[in-house]
Amino acid sequence: MHKVTIKTILLIAGLAACGISTAGGRGTPTPLPPMIVKTAVDAQEKVLIITGRNFGKTLPTVMLADQALDVKRFSEHEVVASLPHGIRPATYGVSVTTSGRTRASSNLFSATLPTATEAIRGRAH
Repeated sequence: MHKVTIKTILLIAGLAACGISTAGGRGTPTPLPPMIVKTAVDAQEKVLIITGRNFGKTLPTVMLADQALDVKRFSEHEVVASLPHGIRPATYGVSVTTSGRTRASSNLFSATLPTATEAIRGRAH
């Protein structure tokens, strides 16, 4: 039988506290991928509002089709990104990529940008 010393126990406890896993340990968990639940366009503010989860604590990357958007603010459950000037009304694919120890992309979602007339009508209701 192996003799376990106090030094061995303290060493293992110290390594665990620093996030270093031991054999059979779980180590650092992989972050969950971001998930988009809903997108909305605020035509007055000219922003895309993305609602979902797992957007993380560091600045995510938002893609509208093949164009990166400027993220104005974000939280774990919402990302608000500026829409590019002169973008045409259409339906676009949207994705959110978070960074960390691993990069994760959201499910592909779409956002339909309204025409100027539709946006004005929408504010009147």
